[in-house]
Amino acid sequence: MSRYKPRMDLSKQQIDVLYEGSVDMHIHCAPDPVWNRRANTYEIAKAASAGGMRAVVVKSFYYPTTTEAQIAETLVEGVRVFGSVTIGYGTTGGLTCAAQTMENHAKMGCKVIWFPAFDAAYCRKGNGQSGGIDILEPDGRLKKEAEAVLEIVKKYDMVLCKGHMSFAETKALFARAKETGISKMVATHPLSDTWGRFTDAQILELADMGAYIELVCGNLMPRLGSIDPADYVDLVKKVGANRCIMSTDFAQCMDPIPAEGMRFFIGTMLQFGCTDEEVEKMVKTNPYRLLDLDTQ
Repeated sequence: MSRYKPRMDLSKQQIDVLYEGSVDMHIHCAPDPVWNRRANTYEIAKAASAGGMRAVVVKSFYYPTTTEAQIAETLVEGVRVFGSVTIGYGTTGGLTCAAQTMENHAKMGCKVIWFPAFDAAYCRKGNGQSGGIDILEPDGRLKKEAEAVLEIVKKYDMVLCKGHMSFAETKALFARAKETGISKMVATHPLSDTWGRFTDAQILELADMGAYIELVCGNLMPRLGSIDPADYVDLVKKVGANRCIMSTDFAQCMDPIPAEGMRFFIGTMLQFGCTDEEVEKMVKTNPYRLLDLDTQ
């Protein structure tokens, strides 16, 4: 049970107004060699278009989604579909070849990159595994390969997401990114308990550096810890909606289709204390800026 009593006076129209034109920047798509996903990129785009959403970003831990996103956007009218690349052993050959891979995909229209997720050393340790990718030298500086990735992000004005890395890595990455003039930074689900929840102080520090704090609907689900929605609302009040985005992180086989998940998430945030204006910033204004949708 949440410590807050949810509002029960919301109207369908109130939710629909915010849902129409919304953006989901974190959706996992089929096919997948490990996870049983709910839908492929075409199906995700079709549902988003039917719901009146503005755009979606599809993600895989195991392959870049740039080309399939473009194909889906060609086949489905009324919605933008953006691909992404996650740094990992199977996607970029680890950190060593990441910059070259990123540039190839940036030239093909890729807008979003994720630093290591399940291949991050921090995430592997949290899951009881060894090895993994660490982007820092022993003295705390970014490895030259990570610096090279930032050069590509800057050159092509891409969105930089932290993935499943530690706070120390994320702070160093965003600090260096800010120094180079990168402003499109996203702290990927920092309230996730799965790999170590960031503290409010740490999250505020990242927001003060210019990062957007991502809240994901997936963490409200039992499979990812059943976070109290009130925790999200409290964080929005502390950080400010100007520095937050809402995504679903959906597409597991037991999840709702991501488009419906976004509508549910909007309603939930309103129920537990966010204003219409705050939600609009998190599902429209801020994602539009990150994906350059205001100019299209």
